[in-house]
Amino acid sequence: MSEMRVIDATGDTKVIWDSGNRDEVKAARDTFEQLKKKGHIAYAVKKGGDKGEIIHEFDPEAEKIILAPRIVGG
Repeated sequence: MSEMRVIDATGDTKVIWDSGNRDEVKAARDTFEQLKKKGHIAYAVKKGGDKGEIIHEFDPEAEKIILAPRIVGG
């Protein structure tokens, strides 16, 4: 099982999918793409929770993805 954590003004939402289940992968991919269009940044977390890297495309084999809105400062 893989998970995607969506952090936004409403809190922290978890999306879970099984890479062998096409419907779950499609739903997770759709969520990922919608949030990327809204300006969220996606990070793939490495095994063991080590710092990951920014990703630009959905990876159905990723263990964990975090999506967060861009922070605007002044």
